[in-house]
Amino acid sequence: MNKKILLSIVILILCLGITSIITTFIVKNQSSDITDLPTLMDASGKIDLEVGDFNLSYQPYIGDSNAPIKVIEFADFKCPACRNWDRLYFDSFKEEFIDTGKVQFYFINFPFLGPDSIEAAVAAEAMYNQEPGKFWEFKEKLFQKQGEEKTIWATEKFLLDFVKDNISGVDYNLFESNLKNRKYLFDVKKDFKISAANGIYGTPSFIVNGEKVGPDKLENKVNELID
Repeated sequence: MNKKILLSIVILILCLGITSIITTFIVKNQSSDITDLPTLMDASGKIDLEVGDFNLSYQPYIGDSNAPIKVIEFADFKCPACRNWDRLYFDSFKEEFIDTGKVQFYFINFPFLGPDSIEAAVAAEAMYNQEPGKFWEFKEKLFQKQGEEKTIWATEKFLLDFVKDNISGVDYNLFESNLKNRKYLFDVKKDFKISAANGIYGTPSFIVNGEKVGPDKLENKVNELID
């Protein structure tokens, strides 16, 4: 077996184990709403992946498709560091690199912090599949409303109320139906496996033209490629 694929399988197992431990901790310490949350095991279907496969044609993106630099963000909506990067750096990064045609920017869910991470990711997929342009507004505003990392806050009710109160110009009834039926849970499971298979084990993480970098080195890496 290819060593990279074997390593990716080990990382995936470790990530699943970490998710299980975190979920158990939350369940023991906060019982409300937990029984209604999805797990990745609820999504059935075969997923065939190879290292370097990001399924980009199905991922949310902004920027010119002809941009020479492709940046992929891996994030969890419960991750405080993801919120901070989005709040402090995304707008300036977008203005300097995406809006100028240098970077095409993708987003992939890596919901590893708890069961409501998965629910939030399902909601994000439902938004993207209904109105792709609204995904980025959803992402920004949901990070602004982020609750405490060790609490269950991204419940079905919270997310439905959040969209009703904060996101206009979408078919709310369709969003509600897709979230309640967890129509895009399999897509979230695939994102999780894509992340793990490519060596992602924390958030936020970025891959720039195939190379993994941390948020502190993202801008330098992009500038290096431009130069």
